Amino acid sequence: MPRLPNRAAYAAVWAVCACVLWNAGATGASLDVNPVRLTLSRAQSVAALTVRNAGTQPAVLHLKTMAWTQDGAADRYAPTHELLATPPIFTLAPGAAQTVRVGLRRAIDAERELAYRLYLQEVPDSVPPGGTGVRIALRIGVPVFVLPEAPAAPLLRWRAQRAAGAILLYAENAGQAHARIVELRLLAGSPPAAEAAGAYVLPGQSWRWRLAVPRVPAAGARLRVSAKTDTGDLNADVALE
Repeated sequence: MPRLPNRAAYAAVWAVCACVLWNAGATGASLDVNPVRLTLSRAQSVAALTVRNAGTQPAVLHLKTMAWTQDGAADRYAPTHELLATPPIFTLAPGAAQTVRVGLRRAIDAERELAYRLYLQEVPDSVPPGGTGVRIALRIGVPVFVLPEAPAAPLLRWRAQRAAGAILLYAENAGQAHARIVELRLLAGSPPAAEAAGAYVLPGQSWRWRLAVPRVPAAGARLRVSAKTDTGDLNADVALE
């Protein structure tokens, strides 16, 4: 079970921290979240998430449900009522745990996977008069995927473009389910291989990486994409535009 906050757990659930002024010496909660990703389907219309306060201070958590899309270089979120998470707000004493239940309020799509994020936002205490110091208020985003009626899988199509001191690598998901890229390497010939952070690529969406290289190959050069995904390794050749 991953513990938050730490670097590996942040990567797993794409957590974001917000700094809030508070009295000196205070610290935020430390949360265990399990699992770090939820999947709903017709066979499993409700999923459970366990949140445990592993810190020494009580934590008040507020749940927010967001629709998840991408614009090619960033994730985009918008409030949605299509996903139901309960209880919407709760308090966790040190060492206590809470089960959060998540369900879908709309019909399952016939062909394409739906993507959401469930945010657990810690509600900070009020700032006392004259208070100093910094308190860390956790904001943890848990991916929620809803499987379609028909079998679905990702289908990645790659292209690369030259840029100043870098190669722009695009992954377009022409499939009906998300692809989770854990590791990504681009072999660009004589320059050293470039590596990039992992990412989700949602169905019907695309993602872009900017990979710095010592020397940008000429247009038409053949590049090799090597990626590790949660469904296995993949390799693809792409011509540099």
